[in-house]
Amino acid sequence: MPCREGIDVIGVTHEISYLNTTTFKLGDDPSEFLIVYGVNHAATGKASYSNLGIFGSRLDNGVAGVDNRRFEGTGEEYLPGNPAAKYLYVWKMTRNCSGEVNCTEVPTGPGSYGIGLNDTAYIVFRAYNEKETAVGPSYTEIAYDRVLKFDSV
Repeated sequence: MPCREGIDVIGVTHEISYLNTTTFKLGDDPSEFLIVYGVNHAATGKASYSNLGIFGSRLDNGVAGVDNRRFEGTGEEYLPGNPAAKYLYVWKMTRNCSGEVNCTEVPTGPGSYGIGLNDTAYIVFRAYNEKETAVGPSYTEIAYDRVLKFDSV
């Protein structure tokens, strides 16, 4: 990813806050899925753009993601009428969304185009350029995103 100076640093720069989860496996059973939730940092003004993505651990390959433009309104389903809901998001990640909205399907492949059923994965959270400071938001000034994993076990 090019930074402001035009140098491709292929990773984290001062323009991004970058967090990730521990690793987990995601099967293809319909009862197994992730609920990802947190503060939409773009809505609060702490970032000009934010996103989340799922990466395979073995190849460090990002295979699916969603950004703040799709987060809008997803918190209101869980907190109807609450004025703070517009600053929150809730997103589902699974192998098969079956037409659900606010859901991202995680492919199994081939190769680096997916994450195998027996491979581990992790979620990455990024927030870019706070408008006021022109750098990534301070880690001490943002609420960290969370992931809940559900399965039949």
